[in-house]
Amino acid sequence: MRLGEIVPLRGARGMGIQDHDWLTDILIWMTFFLTAALVAVGVDLWLWPPSEASVAQVGVASSPTAVPTRTPAPEVASASTSAVPFPTIPPTIVAGSPTPATPPPCVPPDDWGIHIVQEGNTLFSLARRYGVDVETLMYVNCLNTYTIFIGQRLYVPGALVTPSPFPASPGSGPSAPPATPRPGASVTPLTGKAGVATPPPSPTPPSPFRVNIPNRYLNIILLGSDRRPGSGAWRTDSMIVVSVDLQDPTVRLLSIPRDLWVYIPGHGYNRINTADLWGELAKRGSGPDRIKQTIYQNLGIPIHYYVRVDFQGFIKIIDTVGGVTIDVDCPLPDINLSAGIHHMDGKHALRYARSRKSTNDFDRGRRQRKVLLALWDQALNLDIIPKLPELWRTMSNSFQTDLPLDQVINLAYVGAQLRPQRIISRAIGPAQVQSWITPEGAAVLLPREAEIRKLLESLYAPVPSGQLDAPEKVRLWVLNGNNRREAEQLAAAALKWDGFRVVGTGVADRRDYPLTSILVFRGDQATGERVARSLRVPLTAVQMAPPDQPQPDPSNPVDILVILGRNYDPCQR
Repeated sequence: MRLGEIVPLRGARGMGIQDHDWLTDILIWMTFFLTAALVAVGVDLWLWPPSEASVAQVGVASSPTAVPTRTPAPEVASASTSAVPFPTIPPTIVAGSPTPATPPPCVPPDDWGIHIVQEGNTLFSLARRYGVDVETLMYVNCLNTYTIFIGQRLYVPGALVTPSPFPASPGSGPSAPPATPRPGASVTPLTGKAGVATPPPSPTPPSPFRVNIPNRYLNIILLGSDRRPGSGAWRTDSMIVVSVDLQDPTVRLLSIPRDLWVYIPGHGYNRINTADLWGELAKRGSGPDRIKQTIYQNLGIPIHYYVRVDFQGFIKIIDTVGGVTIDVDCPLPDINLSAGIHHMDGKHALRYARSRKSTNDFDRGRRQRKVLLALWDQALNLDIIPKLPELWRTMSNSFQTDLPLDQVINLAYVGAQLRPQRIISRAIGPAQVQSWITPEGAAVLLPREAEIRKLLESLYAPVPSGQLDAPEKVRLWVLNGNNRREAEQLAAAALKWDGFRVVGTGVADRRDYPLTSILVFRGDQATGERVARSLRVPLTAVQMAPPDQPQPDPSNPVDILVILGRNYDPCQR
């Protein structure tokens, strides 16, 4: 029915078919506008992404660098989540600089303020509220996920600051003095292991960290980036320093935890895994240099070269060499991986290296070093050195590095001469850091200078060649005397990485040995104790083999026989 065809009620007082009064006209037009409004709302709801139904709830982020979903659907935070939201530390802004139409990534314009996320907020609702598109909001706040959390601080257009619904920490108030998170500072946390650190707005660069490292090492930083195509922000998922001894064929590996709270030259205090990002934002291509400066400033290690690889590059490298074989000493239920010997392609090796839902970041660093060692072992098996120039050209789009090809070939020859016991693997772990909470609610790790210095000086101290190579002379046989699946294979792998010659493995005469036995046929007690330390079993397991103890294979006698009991556990993180 058209508007002109509306017929008034019969018998209505003062109304006629040809003569409408003013009340009728008002009702007609109100009906028209209400109908139009309902149609507009329906169209808006139909066209708007379905994610608007998901809102920020009480909870905090399980990871500062959550993996973005394929559809723009904000994830709902569970109240049981225990980690903290990504900290937003404002970089220095030049006063009076004009605000560009599209602000630079991770740099809030001068006329932007802070909005503290409330229950019911989503990125989409905030974008509409402040008159900005979602992409710009994510770009300025360094977000690579649509998830936001109550209490999280976001930069938004305008100077509005939403009051925080809860304090940054229990008991904090105006009278609480701020603490400056200077790396290595001697501090006392407020509660338990976690404290509150308040960085100054313009932090003064601390004195460079100094440690006694001989200049005989060539240091390369390996960077595993979580950068994805089209992403404006990313983090360095893994950082491993590879130090090649130029005087003695020895390599040292050092894992750096990604949440280490450090001073980043040219930026200020932040997680070390953001140094690459801040460098690239300052000047394209300068991220690796910023990382080199950051590591030297905070750890005293001079970095000469870098290698950076993203997820797809990592997968391609592993697949190119035919996969890697890894001794998985601890099961990972979150990726359905049991303990044992596993051959992995690139995709599964990446899952193994990145998993941390059932462990932590320190254990993830340990697994990343295991993948690196497995890759080295596979390259040796393939006699890959003569193929390096061709592989270099083929895979040049899988990684970025400032290593020249001739240097790569020289290092490859050093790697070919290496023996497993000459790869010394260490990590900055729980003993070298202090857990802290930033005012933004982010969990970070504050370095303990004295402990880190002790670790580094021990790692880089020269080790006599005779001490490193002594296990090569020891022949072992490993038997599984418990019901743990592939325990003998895992023990053999651990012993091989420590340089021992495992000539055979198998199953013992029975599977109910309560304790592990290390029976020495030839050699001394000290050699047996070294085996015990490799397997992380009590030194009391070592005993001289009785005269009537048979060799596992009389035609191939060994120096030591290991019988694994129920007290042997390969998973000791």
